Amino acid sequence: MIGNDAVCPRVFSWLGRGRSWPVLVCVILGLCMLAAKGTADNSTASEGTRLVAIDAPIRSLFVLPALDGPSQELARLRGQVVLVHFFATWCEPCRAEMASLRELQARFAGRALAIVPVSVAEADGAVRRFFASDRPPFAILLDHDRAVARAWNIHTLPSTVVLDPSLRPRFMAEGDVNWMRADVMSMLAQLLVAAPG
Repeated sequence: MIGNDAVCPRVFSWLGRGRSWPVLVCVILGLCMLAAKGTADNSTASEGTRLVAIDAPIRSLFVLPALDGPSQELARLRGQVVLVHFFATWCEPCRAEMASLRELQARFAGRALAIVPVSVAEADGAVRRFFASDRPPFAILLDHDRAVARAWNIHTLPSTVVLDPSLRPRFMAEGDVNWMRADVMSMLAQLLVAAPG
């Protein structure tokens, strides 16, 4: 990229040769429009991470303890579209994304969609405090020793793996997702077509 120190002498030299000021105004306006376009293109980042299509074998079908209630077995969710969502209470984007997952659960109520949040390497008390003011409509699972996160190759929190009704991974997001975004809703709706019920 050319720095301002290199551009300004060239512009003023060019203007000194009798070029008109209206041309300079057009050039400046063009540069401003390019800068504005770059800002607009970057605005999608604030809407959350994109889901990336993956073609991966079925991951280990874990059984994990729940924060409140009996242990949960992933294999029992076969026949549903499943979002396995790895998070931590110290992760600030995780709080907003949990609210988005609640909204997603409400939007797809009665459909074959299961949301499986997995707290990674945290004490029960920290997780309980995280949800003290707003209990989610789904069980919170506890991966105390990171065994499941390691088996699923999770390196970033939050991360979500979307499984089809045969529990095969179809999409993955490393980072927070706005689950109400139109492209995300469309992707989930397409997967739900294959789900019974």
